Amino acid sequence: MSTETIDTATQPAPAPAWKRGLEQATAATWKAIGVPTQAVPFCVVQKDYEGRGEYAGDVCYQLLEPLLQIAAAYDVPVSESTAGGGGTTYSAVVPVDGINVTIWTTNPADAPTAVEG
Repeated sequence: MSTETIDTATQPAPAPAWKRGLEQATAATWKAIGVPTQAVPFCVVQKDYEGRGEYAGDVCYQLLEPLLQIAAAYDVPVSESTAGGGGTTYSAVVPVDGINVTIWTTNPADAPTAVEG
């Protein structure tokens, strides 16, 4: 009677296809908000807007100044639009390593001084 050893080690399952996109968006988001500012982001998320595994970063601040600093560091424009309820939203889309990271704020308390300053 012969004995044969069978490898029973379980092989790890391959990572889901969406995971790589999420990892890239996370890295890009943290790189974008790595620009030195005195403010802490209010909200940081990665979103797959169309369900295709193509993630983008989304960062919200409560102040306008960090948005302006990040936009300047990446040399991108800041847009101003009317938000629901009559407020004002400022935003910039920062391309980082092929991933778009949207930095935004709505009705920031420092808008008059940041824009004038």
